[in-house]
Amino acid sequence: MSAPLPTDPERGSAAAAEADALALVHLSHLVRDTFTRVAERHDLTPVQARMLCVLAERPHGMAELARLFGVGKANLTGLVDRAAQRRLVERSLVPGDRRAVHVTLTEDGRRSALAFHESVTEELGGLLAPLAPQARADLRRSAVAIAEAAGTPGAPPGHQAC
Repeated sequence: MSAPLPTDPERGSAAAAEADALALVHLSHLVRDTFTRVAERHDLTPVQARMLCVLAERPHGMAELARLFGVGKANLTGLVDRAAQRRLVERSLVPGDRRAVHVTLTEDGRRSALAFHESVTEELGGLLAPLAPQARADLRRSAVAIAEAAGTPGAPPGHQAC
């Protein structure tokens, strides 16, 4: 059960700041729960789904993926191993650097990433259904402003809805 969100801006800046923070937390939980539910429907863990979305843009090196996911190389290796066993990704050596490995989507991985992306985009879009077009535009502008203020200019890696 979530606490009601205070909405009266006259209550003071501390109350408004708390209401803003609660609204962001509530939205983040809503998006995370939707993402998780859709991933499970596609027989993916949320981390696997995110990895497929990141790799749908382009192949990535193992070190780069570890940095994007904020995990150590051992944890990432396990994630990639499990995805490779499911034939969703494959590893390839980087020409000229015998220690570097790129991770690439297989055709099955590309199909899974696309199906997941379409499903999660549809579900997240459905959450916006109650908003008028101008409110949607305001939300997009606000999200960009928040991301930029947090030091994430533009869209982050894996910027698709998934």
